[in-house]
Amino acid sequence: MTASLLSRRAAGWADAAVRSIDAANTDIVVVRRPLPVECGRLIAAGTLGEVRFTTTVRGATAKIARGLARLDLVKPERQRAALADDILSLVCGMLAVFSWPRVEVRLELTDEQSCPKFHCDNVVTRLVTTYVGPGTEFKELEKKETVNRAAPGSLVFLKGHRHPTHADRVLHRSPPVRAATRRFSVAIDQGNWLTAAAPRGRLADTVA
Repeated sequence: MTASLLSRRAAGWADAAVRSIDAANTDIVVVRRPLPVECGRLIAAGTLGEVRFTTTVRGATAKIARGLARLDLVKPERQRAALADDILSLVCGMLAVFSWPRVEVRLELTDEQSCPKFHCDNVVTRLVTTYVGPGTEFKELEKKETVNRAAPGSLVFLKGHRHPTHADRVLHRSPPVRAATRRFSVAIDQGNWLTAAAPRGRLADTVA
């Protein structure tokens, strides 16, 4: 069962493209893909907040389900099931490609710009993807005036300070969110990343 799960890959995922983040002088890889899931109604009915959990491949299915439930992302059931399946495939891909024993997953539903400052995180490699709302923004330090935005659905792999070949070439941030709209994104890190406290006033939770 574990081996079959680790062989799973999300729509648009290519192992060679993902592994290219480890190359010297490469601090970001954006894998473009169409939105894999239509979940607008699901996200509109959810509760704003953030859920984080650490998981191995064995516990991933149950923890993803509980994480979505904590944000009240439960109906329509077809959209919930499709979203959970895509997140599971991303978790399996990260565990397999980077040979990590566990990952930390962050599910975030927000109606505001979570982190407006361009920055680089103190992680090894982070995957961020946006299912509803604007995608991650980033800029190369050599072209400081040019701000790029990943399309929703795209897989954004970001090299952090803990990566041995981090070159300090790219900064990123969460995008502005238009009034009366929402953004739902998922971030996946190596499992020993220290979980940060969620901003005050927002639902913060962890899944056992």
